[in-house]
Amino acid sequence: MAKKKKSAFAGKTTANAHKQRTQASKYGYLNLPKGVQMFKEDPDSRAKLDFLPYKVTSTNHPDRDDELGIATPDSLWYKKPFRIHRNVGVKNDSEVCLAFEGRKCPICEYRARRAKEGAEYAELKELNASLRNLYVVVPKDAKKYEEKPHIWDISQFLFQDMLNAELEEDEDYGVFPDLEEGLTLRIRFGSGQIGTGKPFAETSRIDFTERDGQYDESILDKVPNLDDILDVKSYAKLEALFLELDDPEIDESDRIIEEEEEIDEKPKRKPKPKLDPDPDEEEEEERPKRKPKPKLKPDPDEEEEEDEKPKRKPKSEPKKTKKTADDRCPFGHHFGTDCEEYDDCNECDEWDDCMDAKEEMK
Repeated sequence: MAKKKKSAFAGKTTANAHKQRTQASKYGYLNLPKGVQMFKEDPDSRAKLDFLPYKVTSTNHPDRDDELGIATPDSLWYKKPFRIHRNVGVKNDSEVCLAFEGRKCPICEYRARRAKEGAEYAELKELNASLRNLYVVVPKDAKKYEEKPHIWDISQFLFQDMLNAELEEDEDYGVFPDLEEGLTLRIRFGSGQIGTGKPFAETSRIDFTERDGQYDESILDKVPNLDDILDVKSYAKLEALFLELDDPEIDESDRIIEEEEEIDEKPKRKPKPKLDPDPDEEEEEERPKRKPKPKLKPDPDEEEEEDEKPKRKPKSEPKKTKKTADDRCPFGHHFGTDCEEYDDCNECDEWDDCMDAKEEMK
């Protein structure tokens, strides 16, 4: 009896079906798990969000604190910080910075070299890495979104900084991402704009309210792993994209990175012209400069009456830079002239004196 010939399709159709069911979708520098959608904030809008924790798998999470038990492997945490470089390569893509989790980054190395060579501020700013965060949120009472886990990607400056201020104001709010004791965040978004670009959403107020219902631990099976979502390129591939080389596939096992030597060997790259701002990717360095004001404590009973929340002075520690006799600005700008012209102004101890000097010059 002749042996039955094995079909060329054996096992392949089933494997293909499984791949289609589980394959991630590409969303810029994110790889979204099958069926998971993005939440996107709108200018001049309100949102009610439940924040869900995810189980950390990264051994080098940016928030990891072994002493406090924060973001350690197998623990639950509510956000994934990361940084991106913009306008990378011929397509002007945004790419995840490698340095933020302790790896060498070719773009950061190039920026360090240009800084040593005395490059202009505008060129160095183009090469900066912008801080952002990923969250898992469940939109509540939203027409556009189902009440299921979504991924939210927003810059540190447009949301997390204000959230940090609220958490420091009242530590009882710190349980907000807990499955059984969590709180719903009622977030009000204002509208910002850079030049003639499209308006973008910026957080103007956060209130914490009781949830309609809490979550069972089984929801964690549906929560995406934020450690796996970022599309992090290898050093070789990111370098090739950045320098617009033809062959990004380099065997990194043969690479010995000597920081100073490698930087000297890189071809000089002419900085690209600034592109029009993208409202989907607005971040700290792209926003209009403004005078910091004290933060008011949120009052849920007066939410509909208050249109804008006073802007706050960031609580981060001021940077330390040596002052010179003829220039009191600790950041190297012109004292009394450049006040409110740079993001550094929001962190400056000399802000009041600098503004007074600027007013006197008028």
